[in-house]
Amino acid sequence: MDIGSESDEARLQELEHQAAEAAASDSADYYAALNVSRTASTEDIRDAYRRLSRIFHPDRHQSAEQRQWAQRQFQTTQRAYEVLTDPAKRAAYDALGEQGIPMAYTVGYKVQTARDLQAHFEREARRRRTEEIEQWVQSKSEITATVSCVNGLGSLSAEQLFMKHSFAALLDDQTTAFVSGNMFSQRGRGSGNIVGTVRRTLGPQSWVSLSAPALPPYSLTVESAHQLSNESFCSTHVSQGMHRPPAATVTFSRMLTDAVAGAITVRTGNQYMAIRPEHKASKKPSGVALSLSGKHGAHGEFYSEMSTGIKQSHVLAKYVHQIDRRLSVSGGATAVFSAHGLHDLSCNVGLRATISEWTRAGWRVELSPSSGILATISVHRLGHKLRLPLVLTPNLDLRVALLATLGPIAAVLAVDTAVLAPRRRRVVRERLAELRDEQLAQLYLQKRHAEEAVRLMTPQAERSRRAARASGGLAIEKALYGDLPFKVAAENSNILTAALDIAAESNGALVAADEPRACDVTLALAALVVSDQLVVAGGASKRFLPGFYDPAFGAPKKLYVRYVFRGTTHEVVVGDEEALAIPMRQHLTE
Repeated sequence: MDIGSESDEARLQELEHQAAEAAASDSADYYAALNVSRTASTEDIRDAYRRLSRIFHPDRHQSAEQRQWAQRQFQTTQRAYEVLTDPAKRAAYDALGEQGIPMAYTVGYKVQTARDLQAHFEREARRRRTEEIEQWVQSKSEITATVSCVNGLGSLSAEQLFMKHSFAALLDDQTTAFVSGNMFSQRGRGSGNIVGTVRRTLGPQSWVSLSAPALPPYSLTVESAHQLSNESFCSTHVSQGMHRPPAATVTFSRMLTDAVAGAITVRTGNQYMAIRPEHKASKKPSGVALSLSGKHGAHGEFYSEMSTGIKQSHVLAKYVHQIDRRLSVSGGATAVFSAHGLHDLSCNVGLRATISEWTRAGWRVELSPSSGILATISVHRLGHKLRLPLVLTPNLDLRVALLATLGPIAAVLAVDTAVLAPRRRRVVRERLAELRDEQLAQLYLQKRHAEEAVRLMTPQAERSRRAARASGGLAIEKALYGDLPFKVAAENSNILTAALDIAAESNGALVAADEPRACDVTLALAALVVSDQLVVAGGASKRFLPGFYDPAFGAPKKLYVRYVFRGTTHEVVVGDEEALAIPMRQHLTE
């Protein structure tokens, strides 16, 4: 698949996020604003705040203009200190950014540790995003039409038809009402019903619902879900009919490792039923099931289940491989056992494609000696699902199986590679160009604020450099940040001379460039030197450091530093989010 296109799209998402940050008034990264790592202790944060306060506190400056500049910088420094020294606010900021801070004290009394706080706010972010999407689409629908193609495409016949539609209404902040209608038809005979459901949210980690139909057969269904901890979850489903014993399903799942979850499911009350496990039916045969699911590497997911019951047992396994951000292939197998031994064996192969942010399409082929070859076309968009199972042959046919599995998959991959991927690359690059144009307007304001910060830092930076030169300490001689048009290594026998020549050429290139590519941050870094040491924390873009700005939006940026320590020259280049610690012996140029 087109890896370049995938990286371009990831880059576009990153740049759109950067553009949103740049447009926001509170866009600073609080860790970078204080120049501390994301794992910094409260004491480290307090020390960094004190150092920057000595530079940016408005009372330390004489002129009204400088006090105004200092006030702007000090507000960011003070806000960063307030957030990062409060455990609840810091966890909320780490999970959701600035928008999560107002929710910092909504956590229940049971959530106390930093890990618990982080997990809570991540769940809250997912919940909010889900609610936003559901507000767009208050109704949901599902249509499944099984069509027989056994006699060819000229004589199609509908074997089954299932339709379901539902809509929701919010009664209050914790209560939602659902009304759904469904119908089922098979060979001229059918049934249908209308079901009403009321769901009550008991807290951020639990809910319970009650459902009842409007038409016979009458029954009452109670469902619930509970997040027991960050690693465990429990759900229940209990149904009581008029003329049958109650049926209950209880599932308990728990994270076994960071990437694997295990679950146990107990079903009872359906002991007279014998339904194949892969069918999406509300009633499954009584029994006990053990399952494992999780991730395999960076691009794989797996699911396995073993179930045993009175009437039948089964074993199934499924694996999904993500080809790229839009395409994935899957394969699976199911074996069903009865009292007489192996009852049925089936396998399936599928392809799933993301058409747009909210639309997915799939193709799945199932092979079984008992039911033949069944191909299913599916389309999902927000809350609406369309499934079209096609009965290709009633018996296994190798030629049909190969055509149904390999043919569509090969066709989709070919169309994606030849047509869709080039189109995506063009659209992404056009959008990248638009974003860069939009950022030119932001660049002037960012540059002005950075220059103001540098002018406030200059007195301390100059004193630090003079003292370091006199004592043989650490003196920052030159520092550039941006899309640097040079490399430190050069083909010159005198490495120092080569480095100086290249730096001079790079300065000339910066002056001659149509657009700014890098900015001089020599004084900004010199002001951060403490006791002949300079540490720049990693994990955040350096554009948020005091006195820095983004001179090359959309381009990968680096920081070049040339410094003198104990009379010898050193130089180093680090990535935008890479940590830097100087002086270091490996930075020597001679």
